[in-house]
Amino acid sequence: MVAEWERPEVIREGAEPMHATFAGFDTRDAALRGDVAKARYHLSLDGDWRFRLSPTPETRPVDFHRPDHDVSGWGMMKVPGIWQAEGHGRAVFVGSGYPFPRNQPKIDHALNEVGSYRRDFVVPADYAGRRLLLTIGAAGAAYYVWVNGQRVGYSEDSKLPAEFDVSRYAKPGRNTIAIELYRFADGSYLEDQDFWRVNGIERSVTLYAAPATHIRDMEVKAGLDASYRDGQLGLRVDMAGAPRAVSVRATLLDGKRVVLTRDGTPDGARSVVMSGVVPAVRAWTAETPDLYTLLVELLDDQGKVIEATSRRIGFRTVEIADGEVRVNGKRIMIRGVNRHEHDPKTFRIVSEATMRRDIELMKAANINAVRTSHYPNDSRWYDLADEYGLYVMDEANIESHGYLSLSQQNDNDPSVLLGNDPTWRAAHLDRVQRMVERDKNHPSIIFWSLGNETGIGSSFEAAGKWVKARDPSRLTSFLGWSMSNWRHPVNDYVDIFAPMYDDVEKMVDYANAPAFTQPLILCEYAHGMGNSLGDIDGYWRTMRAHRKLQGGFVWDWVDQTMLLTDKAGRPYWGQGLDFDPDPKAPGVHGDDSPVGDGVIQSDRTPDPEYYELAKAQSPIAFERTEGGYRIMNRHDHIDLSRFTLDWTMMEDGVAVARGAVPMPAVAAGGSAALPLALPAAKDGSAERILVLRARTKVGAVPMLPAGHVVGWEQFALTPPRALPAPAPGAVAATEADGVLRLAAADAVLEVDAATGLVRRYARGGTTLLSGGAPDFWRAPTDNDIGAGVPKSHAMWKVFSENRRVDVIAREGDTIVVDHDMGVGSVKTQTRWTMAGDGSVRVTVKFDPLRATLPDPLRVGLAFETPAALDRIRWYGRGPHETYPDRKTSGLIAEWSGALADQYHDYARPQESGAKQDVRWIALTGGNTGVRITGAQPLSVNALAFPYTDLAMKPPGQAHSSDIRPHGNGTLLIDADQAGVGGDTGWNLDGRPHMPYRIPLKPLTYSFTIGAAK
Repeated sequence: MVAEWERPEVIREGAEPMHATFAGFDTRDAALRGDVAKARYHLSLDGDWRFRLSPTPETRPVDFHRPDHDVSGWGMMKVPGIWQAEGHGRAVFVGSGYPFPRNQPKIDHALNEVGSYRRDFVVPADYAGRRLLLTIGAAGAAYYVWVNGQRVGYSEDSKLPAEFDVSRYAKPGRNTIAIELYRFADGSYLEDQDFWRVNGIERSVTLYAAPATHIRDMEVKAGLDASYRDGQLGLRVDMAGAPRAVSVRATLLDGKRVVLTRDGTPDGARSVVMSGVVPAVRAWTAETPDLYTLLVELLDDQGKVIEATSRRIGFRTVEIADGEVRVNGKRIMIRGVNRHEHDPKTFRIVSEATMRRDIELMKAANINAVRTSHYPNDSRWYDLADEYGLYVMDEANIESHGYLSLSQQNDNDPSVLLGNDPTWRAAHLDRVQRMVERDKNHPSIIFWSLGNETGIGSSFEAAGKWVKARDPSRLTSFLGWSMSNWRHPVNDYVDIFAPMYDDVEKMVDYANAPAFTQPLILCEYAHGMGNSLGDIDGYWRTMRAHRKLQGGFVWDWVDQTMLLTDKAGRPYWGQGLDFDPDPKAPGVHGDDSPVGDGVIQSDRTPDPEYYELAKAQSPIAFERTEGGYRIMNRHDHIDLSRFTLDWTMMEDGVAVARGAVPMPAVAAGGSAALPLALPAAKDGSAERILVLRARTKVGAVPMLPAGHVVGWEQFALTPPRALPAPAPGAVAATEADGVLRLAAADAVLEVDAATGLVRRYARGGTTLLSGGAPDFWRAPTDNDIGAGVPKSHAMWKVFSENRRVDVIAREGDTIVVDHDMGVGSVKTQTRWTMAGDGSVRVTVKFDPLRATLPDPLRVGLAFETPAALDRIRWYGRGPHETYPDRKTSGLIAEWSGALADQYHDYARPQESGAKQDVRWIALTGGNTGVRITGAQPLSVNALAFPYTDLAMKPPGQAHSSDIRPHGNGTLLIDADQAGVGGDTGWNLDGRPHMPYRIPLKPLTYSFTIGAAK
């Protein structure tokens, strides 16, 4: 007989129907405290279990579930815990496709490891007569459960709980529970998400001793009336267990104040239905996450508590009106991210502290929404989203990307899609329905998503219709496809159109086409892999310009790297190939997909792109008008009374004056003029920049302290200073022994006559710079690699490493060097002139001659700096790295720090550390230093290691710990560098948008080199 785990029609056996998340208690006070760990009738089975991993189903210990089977010699496994994190089996990462042969519904037994779990537990004597409910919080891909040697049941779906009644199997005193967990099952064909393919019991295992008659489920409907003023509460409580005369009392509390009380008795279906109105209710939104406490008590015929439970609820209404997604009658913008459950040490086991840290960082980045990509999350996540205010798109654990790819390879053949296969209908519906039933009481959830990258099919249409009938209080979303190419594939059985990675032009087309009426919310966009998120500001300018466009979910929130240690004991960000280095080794294998797609690292350190996302999505903004300045309130529901406003006047990058401004009354979506009385300049020749900031008051935004900057902008009042005139005293160039030389004061510049490069620029006998080679290449970013740039633009690497000296000559007080690259493809001229104070004026001319060349990745000169220059100061954008298409979050000011800190440790070494709009930069160490001052704003990289350390290597051979300070440093003085791009990360769409590429045309720029003070 074929096992359950290879039969799609068998999903679960012996399990109770799904119900909403709640915990039962034996007293009213205990229910209000909600502390399950201290509850009398709750027993945690978390901790260490005896464990054995078998390589195949055929080699598993068949009778291990029998209590007399000796497991004393087995190893231990944590619950919750992931096998591979504890040293059992191989972790693999797969971007799309299966880590086993695609042959649904069968699984290659040779790859299907089986984990056998055993432990004993004690049932207290006072549990007698109660119903014992065992819950496996989440485990997968599939598992069987036994208690005291008797089979209890079977379940699939690795992201939702299964509950089993074990009353007839367990006994007072010591008991034995056994779980047999299969690495793969037929359900794995529906769990083809781009994540680590790892296994274990992911969430808690608990035993609840429910009363003989108890609450089975409860459904809360907390909406608003037509005027969006009064709350409308609906409650249904379902009974289970032994028939008994009972009643239900529901009490709504605002803090400790009783707002509403209702009593009821069960109907013939053993359900109690209640309703009530809450006048002038405090409505829930992501901006105002106001919650009430609902206490539900099951009472006997004497009015005594049999069981009690409570949960926090929020009143809000979600709807489509006039083609817009509205919450409480107001159009909203989704400033969202996709979030995988990931921890750098435990894979999928995420602590509540980490969840809270995620939300704190999201709030600080002006994020208001999360898509639970691509599966229902730990139930605590929704509680926190309710409490702190996040809109949630709750997504079913369905992704069959491997069969979507098969369909696409066969001209979108619909017959191979699992969503069109009747054999898989029940499995699809089960995953959607159980998600809805578990999570139905969370106000944060405003969208149900039917899955991700599956293709479409009749099962999804049936699921969409079921959801709309079951829960009309929320909206539904489903794309089905991955990228939709040259079309807008709208599904009429859901409420919103949620494409992925549509570019700006495609979004504008949808917005302007009257045939498309669904609001567009991108389910994925702005692929954050590595050094990315270029022109996220352009996305938001477009979305704000069209009412049909209502935001999206950035891909994605957190890197899926693992924290590993190299042979030298240095930590690094591990990726798939670090766990799976030998593709010929027996067993399961993954691919070389990059896993660093997040805007934060896996230890929750923000990437530089995080700050750009925060700036682009800011709900408070400023603009300059003919009459002065305006503040714009982009919030959807709140006014600006909970924020303060201040200004800073900068002169040459230093704050010279500050002041506060009364915050004007500005309703959500409105704007107001700002009456500013700015001081006169302290230095009339200085570059002046006005900075306006809006900050939080206490309690303005959950989790954020008072004074946190929610929105800011900088306005240039004067242009940058011009380069000062050269110091008097012409310095003649000399030539001897193959070196052209300029010398004045304590400075010397030597240019090698054979190479045309600087041997040294020295002050007081100390070399400060060398090199100065024409430079057009950068270490490829992940987006560059995905777009094929290392191949398509390879000539620029060749040109940066190989050049011919056409001319090197003295022209009066100037050394002139003409270089040719690519036998007439590119010409550069570099002119070196020294002033009487030893400073050197450098002028670079770039002349691309071959019209068929692609765009260069940078245009500039590459220098080396001595290791002793280990401190940096600059006047330009900062403090984090910036690029031409990712610089709006960089404040133009004077910044300083350690040179070693200028590189960001991406999972795979790549271009990093650029600084845009640099007026000057200084590297110092000890009592010496060098300063570069631009005749125009520069793009500069300064790094504490040779730039060649960042060169692309084959997948799996480069690690973040490879990059550390050593040898000579790098100083790249560029006229320009290409943006980082990031609309995607795997094709040409990942390249920077055209305005942020370097035009293939002549340019000239100049700067001075001098001593740093």
